[in-house]
Amino acid sequence: MSRIFLISLLVLVLGTASSLAGDFAEANQRFQEGDFAGAASAYEQILAVEGPRANVYYNLGNSHFRLGKFGPAILAYERARVLTPRDRDLRTNLARARKDAAVTDESQLDPRINAVVSALSPNEWSWLLASTALAIGALTMVGGVIRLPLHWTRRAVGISLFCIALSASALYLRRTESTRGVVLSDTTAIRISPFEQAESIATLSPGQIIQIGAQQSGFHYVESPNSGLRGWVADRDFSAVIPHQP
Repeated sequence: MSRIFLISLLVLVLGTASSLAGDFAEANQRFQEGDFAGAASAYEQILAVEGPRANVYYNLGNSHFRLGKFGPAILAYERARVLTPRDRDLRTNLARARKDAAVTDESQLDPRINAVVSALSPNEWSWLLASTALAIGALTMVGGVIRLPLHWTRRAVGISLFCIALSASALYLRRTESTRGVVLSDTTAIRISPFEQAESIATLSPGQIIQIGAQQSGFHYVESPNSGLRGWVADRDFSAVIPHQP
């Protein structure tokens, strides 16, 4: 009975994987044929079923970019960058989309510092921090049993402490990324209060990065980092880079 169950499970898993691969290939085919709207819809369906995948987000961003939808394109690229921060093609396309949309990434860090802390994803920095801390613990345990050369121990501890300090600093500097959002609508009003009838104090551009704050009545209080604009924006006009789980 257990063998039959395992075989059935294997067939189901392989069938599902084959179906998803077919869906991705079909979406790519639509893109190649110039059906960018159809391709975007297909990529979004794959993400809804499979969850976050960097290559799907990347292709989704390309589809929206070809449609001239800079807000959704930049959002898709930003989501892909969370998963694959070192992808050169992704960085190039994101920069191009920002240029065409006339927006910046609005990072408040020095470019050299930003290049270092963005070299790894937040998950990778967390893994580096945890694994280095475990390595120090293991080194301490081994050193209690086996007498290790002093110069080797000092070097290992020094490297480990450097990695811990670097990882912790990177995570601290990127602490606001969990509340980053991207403006989607072509005309997004930022209002003085969370009501449709409230006075608009400015308009945000599609693709612009915002920091997301408190929620109230279908609006979120947001801030535009570089401009310093603060106010309420309707939920329909933006989306978080890292979607919050319900």
